[in-house]
Amino acid sequence: MNEQQQAERITRRAAGPSLRDRLRSAAAAHSIPLKVEIELTKRCNLRCVHCYAATAVAQPEVETRRWLQVVDELAELGCLGVVLTGGEITLRSDFLEVARRVRERRMALSVLTNGTPVSDEQLDELARLKAGVGVSIYGATAATHDLVTGVPGSFDRAVRTLEGLRLRGIRRVLHTVLMTENIDEFSDIVQLAETLDCRYLFDPSVVPRADGSDDVLVHRVGGDRLREFYAHSALFNKTREGRIAREPGEPEGRVPGACAAGITAAFIEANGDVLPCMGFPPAFGNIVTGTFGEAWSGPIAQEHRRMMNQPLAVCGQCALLGYCTTHCPRLAYLETQDMTRPNSRACELAQMVRELRSELSGSGTVC
Repeated sequence: MNEQQQAERITRRAAGPSLRDRLRSAAAAHSIPLKVEIELTKRCNLRCVHCYAATAVAQPEVETRRWLQVVDELAELGCLGVVLTGGEITLRSDFLEVARRVRERRMALSVLTNGTPVSDEQLDELARLKAGVGVSIYGATAATHDLVTGVPGSFDRAVRTLEGLRLRGIRRVLHTVLMTENIDEFSDIVQLAETLDCRYLFDPSVVPRADGSDDVLVHRVGGDRLREFYAHSALFNKTREGRIAREPGEPEGRVPGACAAGITAAFIEANGDVLPCMGFPPAFGNIVTGTFGEAWSGPIAQEHRRMMNQPLAVCGQCALLGYCTTHCPRLAYLETQDMTRPNSRACELAQMVRELRSELSGSGTVC
């Protein structure tokens, strides 16, 4: 961080909460769902080794007409942005019909895809709709990416989709789940994203499957390799962990309600269940048997918000709180049945950030 960037950060802090923070605070006070993720299908054409889905058994899916109604309901409730996802979203032949309704209701539109079955016609329509598109990339090479997805040729097709997005001027993000299979290539993935002229996001949180099984955690990166990743010069200003490790002054601890799940954000599963976020039970309700608004304002949702604003049972007294970037109520609930308690991944990352900060401070490189 140079002197100008440091001065800008100090100025922003002195100015108080950002417009985004003020908007979220006002929305939280009135229970407005600013951002809702819609899972149109759980079907997928890939077999990723780290996949959250527990089974390939066919699941019931909400019909098109009802999804269009739900989009209208979200708009009436003040929603500003909708994310359409799967499974693999393009396996729903009607996904563009739902996408068009989102834009007709003047909400921001994002689409998440693995990039393999996307046609030129679909790309043309996404460009017309001014959608933002996220594409999953699990390696800098076909060998690594295809090893993760279990489908030969999936890397080349995903990269071709990213190139098609670039040629059409579509906002695009390269999404990578950081895991043992690709940790050696993270800097090359950054270079790939820069070559394709797109933003990139890394997620270090390989999580247990939907059925609670933790066999996928063997793919989770930890220890020195994780610290090496966050210390990399290309990433320290692009990740929360890197920024905390390098910014001046004492880091500030997160507060209750810092997570938007169920407060200003929601996730609707392919079967219609309304959740705080993906895989975070219990369901507030179901949009097949009722409206989104009924689920969002119902007793289960209200109890969830009450719990989300409770003092953090253990974290509040933890010396690592200021370094904690991933206190995830969902993971805490899945591990302990208590969303106010810590989750093991958050603790591991917080310890890593503190160690990295100490190392950088000792070498005089903390800005």
